[in-house]
Amino acid sequence: MSDGPLLSGYYTTYPALDAEGTAVLWRDGKLLAVDPDLQARTLFAQDDDRAVMSRILLLERGRVVFSLHDELFLVGSTGLASLDNGPWPCGDGNLHGNPVLA
Repeated sequence: MSDGPLLSGYYTTYPALDAEGTAVLWRDGKLLAVDPDLQARTLFAQDDDRAVMSRILLLERGRVVFSLHDELFLVGSTGLASLDNGPWPCGDGNLHGNPVLA
């Protein structure tokens, strides 16, 4: 184990893990992707500090879906792979915590 990049803010969604080992999560007004080399990149940002958020859903073709309060966000062209099918694809450690469409 090693420390990853420093992240601003406090409230964080459970991350989803793609098939290439990149974690995607919402934190401090940003949709972040942290790759296996622990390099973070911002996929989407807006000035928003709302703390009520949903889980991150990682769909086919790297599309990411999540909600903040009563708004649904769909972010495409992220460069992410599909959801990992290993034992830890999301924060709850199973697909129940991060449902995907069949």
